[in-house]
Amino acid sequence: MEKWDQLTTTEHRAIIDIKENGPDCAKFLSRRIKTDLACTMKLLANLEKKGWLQRVQGTFLFKKGFKRPKHMNHTYYQLTKQAEKELRQLARKGLV
Repeated sequence: MEKWDQLTTTEHRAIIDIKENGPDCAKFLSRRIKTDLACTMKLLANLEKKGWLQRVQGTFLFKKGFKRPKHMNHTYYQLTKQAEKELRQLARKGLV
């Protein structure tokens, strides 16, 4: 997994957004971090290769705040366990 300080600011924003809001797809993430959809799709693919994100398995997404499970029409991404551990360590140090 690539180190936090080697990631770009946009990658930081995407990782923190997924941590705060839960798993999401490129369409809604691009609106929140204010980048175009094509760039966000490349960003998510790169973060998956770098070991920060993984694809959500299954056909339904159980996300907090939703009354019912959402059918996944898009590819949804979530943090890997190693990424969650790294973010906890960074938060303890005050870097996130």
